[in-house]
Amino acid sequence: MHLRWRYGVISLGLVAVVLLAICPPAPQPAWGVAAVGLQDDFIQVAEQVMPSVVSLKAVRVVTVRPFGVPDDFFRGTPFEGMFREFGGGQPIQRRMVGQGSGVIIDNRGYILTNNHVVAGSQQLLVHLNDGREVTGQLVGSDPRFDIALVKVPATGLRAVKMGDSTKIRVGQWAIAIGSPFGLEKTMTVGIISATGRRGLGRGTYGDFIQTDASINPGNSGGPLLDINGQVIGINSMISAQGQGIGFAIPINMARQIVSPWMK
Repeated sequence: MHLRWRYGVISLGLVAVVLLAICPPAPQPAWGVAAVGLQDDFIQVAEQVMPSVVSLKAVRVVTVRPFGVPDDFFRGTPFEGMFREFGGGQPIQRRMVGQGSGVIIDNRGYILTNNHVVAGSQQLLVHLNDGREVTGQLVGSDPRFDIALVKVPATGLRAVKMGDSTKIRVGQWAIAIGSPFGLEKTMTVGIISATGRRGLGRGTYGDFIQTDASINPGNSGGPLLDINGQVIGINSMISAQGQGIGFAIPINMARQIVSPWMK
């Protein structure tokens, strides 16, 4: 009885092997294999570049008048007492914090960003990927090209890999990383939509990379990357209509500007 049972099991196993040989499992579609491969590429870019992207907070102290009118504007009128009760027209100081992004280009602490992110700031707070927040120092800036360089006194930094913006082509993948609306470590994906865009109204530079990778307020100063995780541009602005069209400064131009400031 036991022998019959064993022979039966062996026979079923042999039948299964023969069936698999005759009718092998259907291969995975080529598009499925390609999609998984592309997904892995995006994941690798995120893991590789995220540690090199920072969030910048530019602190500015501005003087304003609460009502925007001179102190004696209501003098001699029935509103004079009420005006004084609420502070009158005396100037007051307010602390304003602007937010942007930056990318570490040298492990000695050099961070590349936009001039408009840091211009006029009294203090620069740099939030690193590992959770540290340090005070940065503005090393140099060029408003004509909307480029600035910040340095932080921190160790253990990872510099990003640089690409060659002269080799980018319309239609290739484009990846943006930054802090849109204060949401740090945000990654978006699109393509290079155009190159050499001019007449966009910021500074005097006119050779922007156009992309449909989602760029929003707070992305400014962050990197635009290729599929290999190399920086090809610095995200700088969006279209006035806000229709998902963003522009980046080619990295070759940005590197040329900041190189003399790095010692």
